[in-house]
Amino acid sequence: MQITNHIVMKDGQARLAGKEHLKAEMVARLYVDGDQSVEAIMEHYDLTAAEVYAAIAYYYDNRAALDAAYEQTLAEIRANAMTLEKFKAKLASRDTDG
Repeated sequence: MQITNHIVMKDGQARLAGKEHLKAEMVARLYVDGDQSVEAIMEHYDLTAAEVYAAIAYYYDNRAALDAAYEQTLAEIRANAMTLEKFKAKLASRDTDG
């Protein structure tokens, strides 16, 4: 009997074995955040149930660290996002510079 490991580490990120373009956290968040069913994820990404559940298990095993990094990334995005007012000001400055 052979034990299959569906998660591999690549560039410091957990990815699905044989499908290293898919991060385990991304696959898990599709389910955990309530947006997708396991079956929908399987169909969309051509995954087996075992691969999806392995990604979900990885997420729950590392939830605190993954959630902290995710929240930090969101905070950075929000801090660096251009508001509508800043965008309008940038456009206005182009009009006066030209």
